[in-house]
Amino acid sequence: MKKWSFMATRALINIVERQEGRSFSKTLPSTAIHTQIYKGYDGYPEGLGVTLANYLDGYEIVNGISYDMQGPIANGIGCLAAQLVSYIKNEPGDIYLRPPSDIDFEDYVYYVWVKEKEEIMISIFDCEDEQCIFVGTSSGLIYEYSQNK
Repeated sequence: MKKWSFMATRALINIVERQEGRSFSKTLPSTAIHTQIYKGYDGYPEGLGVTLANYLDGYEIVNGISYDMQGPIANGIGCLAAQLVSYIKNEPGDIYLRPPSDIDFEDYVYYVWVKEKEEIMISIFDCEDEQCIFVGTSSGLIYEYSQNK
């Protein structure tokens, strides 16, 4: 009988508020994280990164919703976090909300940088190499990591 060996590419998605003086290319302490999402497999940039970027591309972060707003919008950081979980969670397992914690055994960490009326920025950290491998917009991430470029 053949034994199968599976390797998961684990990742954290940290949704954080953009603030003056915070560097997009440095990790943050868990106390600075608004929402943390754990993904158990397929967390590599060409998979999860492109999925996040495709979903977040063009999102507008607002404070209050009116009847005439169109396009992808979120009423603040909490609304965006809830919508993102709803988009990526489609079955039991794999995706979990958890209290923000420091990096443990994950392979990649994603930061989704959110600020009202500002374009969403994304940072990706490779935990094995302990370095930031991407900082930019959703469209930049799609261009950098898409299989179709």
